[in-house]
Amino acid sequence: MIYYTKTTRFFSAMLMVGGVFGLFATLAAGAQLAKQHWLFALPMLALAALFAWAAFAGLRLWQGTPYGRKWATILFASQVPILALPGFRYQWFTGAQFGPYLRWGDGSVTANFGANFGANGDFFMGSALVGSSVGVNLFAVIAFVMLLRANIHAARAEAISRQVLPHPDRPMMRESAPSAEGE
Repeated sequence: MIYYTKTTRFFSAMLMVGGVFGLFATLAAGAQLAKQHWLFALPMLALAALFAWAAFAGLRLWQGTPYGRKWATILFASQVPILALPGFRYQWFTGAQFGPYLRWGDGSVTANFGANFGANGDFFMGSALVGSSVGVNLFAVIAFVMLLRANIHAARAEAISRQVLPHPDRPMMRESAPSAEGE
């Protein structure tokens, strides 16, 4: 069943615009890395596939399909954490990112609030990371919660539309309770 609201349209636009922007930026960076060695471009291709998937899920969400509702919610949930630990970094977003994060590891702890628009992906595994930080993308949290609510409303609307309504010319059949005589 096709189901959409202004909320789903907004978040689908953020997925599509951020996904397309991230796709082209990642492909451009991958082309530059491929000039050094083709293996350097492989992680960029994986990131490009993620941004393409986000754009496609955003398109399907715009159309109001169950696929779009499901995967847009999952993709926004995957954008919530911002992690940078020694040897590991994970952060990506499509459309927007804003929220608090804590940074530590150089003898001090700092609390910051950041805001970004566009698209970004930062996945890293290696020994070059020294400090650590943990944060939350509040835009992704809001998108996740709003899309979950829209999914619940869509599921209710689908359930109501699937109910079999009685035909006006036929009376409804009721199941009768078993009588004492028949037992």
